Amino acid sequence: MNRRDLLSGSLKALAATPALGTVTDQAATAVGCGRCATAGFQRAPSPRARLTVKPIMTNMIHSGVWEGPCRFNVVSVARETENVNRAFERWSARVRSGEFGFGERVEVREPALITFDEDFTLPAAALAGLDKEGREADVFLIAPHGSSNAAFDLVRHFHKPAALLGLDCRTVDVAAYARTQGEEIFVANDNRELQDLLDLLSARKAFRETSVLFPTERGFPSVASLTGISDLEDLKKRHGVAVKTISYKGLSEAMERRMSAEPARREAEELAGDLMRYAAHSYIDKEYVIRSALFYGAVQELMDVHACNAFTIECFEFCSSRLPEKWKITPCLIHTLLKDEGLASSCEGDMGALLAMRLLMSVSGKSSHLGNMFFRDGAVIINHSAPGIKMNGFDSPGLPYKLGRFVQSGWGTKVVVDFAANEEKRVTVARMHPNARKLLVMKGTLAGSEGWDKDELGCSVVARVKPAESGNGEPFVRKQTEYGNHLVWVYGDYAGELARLGELMGVEVETIV
Repeated sequence: MNRRDLLSGSLKALAATPALGTVTDQAATAVGCGRCATAGFQRAPSPRARLTVKPIMTNMIHSGVWEGPCRFNVVSVARETENVNRAFERWSARVRSGEFGFGERVEVREPALITFDEDFTLPAAALAGLDKEGREADVFLIAPHGSSNAAFDLVRHFHKPAALLGLDCRTVDVAAYARTQGEEIFVANDNRELQDLLDLLSARKAFRETSVLFPTERGFPSVASLTGISDLEDLKKRHGVAVKTISYKGLSEAMERRMSAEPARREAEELAGDLMRYAAHSYIDKEYVIRSALFYGAVQELMDVHACNAFTIECFEFCSSRLPEKWKITPCLIHTLLKDEGLASSCEGDMGALLAMRLLMSVSGKSSHLGNMFFRDGAVIINHSAPGIKMNGFDSPGLPYKLGRFVQSGWGTKVVVDFAANEEKRVTVARMHPNARKLLVMKGTLAGSEGWDKDELGCSVVARVKPAESGNGEPFVRKQTEYGNHLVWVYGDYAGELARLGELMGVEVETIV
């Protein structure tokens, strides 16, 4: 997701906003600022990277002709070979045609055929020929013809998950045995189930590839978010999630370079101009928006240098360093812009919130809002000035937004949105447990929002949420005494997807409705 998509999407949403009047398609084309990254640096794999699927058919070609309990319709070896090849071509054509509905997140490789004879052993040469693509694939789609063990042997050889299509005697047999042996074979009964499965495996892949940039001198726990996940070794071992800490010296050097470089200044001015142009209203001077855009560029540069695809910073520690005052910035806008790119970005060094955000954004394909929890009149209040603009979807028009100021003297760029003005009122709220073994989820309804109509300081973008069925948020907030403070939410009902994803990840999901 680049800034052209972010801003042009927001532009389309704002075109009907009375405060803006009419905005032409020509203006949308003129937004034109692509994502700025330091030349030569490579970003880590996108958190929404495509899942690579390798379709493989297994089948048997006997070495001779005889009858028996497994051969009641014997043909010659030559005819059997023809039959196997025709079956493979028909299946391959179905795969290539898109009949299986793999979904938008899937890259499908060329189908392969592996045959074996009556010793039921996959030939070493066939496995060697499959080696490169087999190891590059995230998932196999296997048509398990010929025997049950061949599909399992493929999965065991590569230690990759596999999907089988259709519930029948063979597919359930293979899946059940694989699970007893510590391997993953899933059965989807139809194309819809297959697409849902692949979407969840894509979300799991994104979670496992998360690499978080964390500028800090203190490390964990954060002074204001004690329940953020702090056992980084266990997090890496069980989930693959990495945290890369850098010093404030490194952060300062990157920011100072951009502040003194004219090309970086021009990039920041362009981004700031676009953000202000398409805002419904701005309560902040452009120079301060430029400063936040420079900080955004510095964070992008550091994420590229350290191969990270997520970001967090501890606001209290950062504030005490006096760097925000020196640069006239707060992290609020950076969190918004990164989330709208599809990158998890959390306040206050809170890993529990960041990883819940990664899961929510992966299953929903939408940006998110993170905030402190307050409990009032049965509602869960979620308040921080870091909403997403692309909360209706990364590929959908953005929400109308205003630009606010965080501190009394006028600086600290933040985005303000009116959550309640959006047509969608279903929401899903989540937070990960400090041990990263459990996930707390609320299937909720948006009951209101605050912060749109006033020039408010500090954290002031508020969502009021109630559980969709009970309407009483107290059981949920009491659960937070086990999970911690910050909550992340997205529009839409994704409680079911998170429950299934938890099963795939070995994470217990507790859902409040």
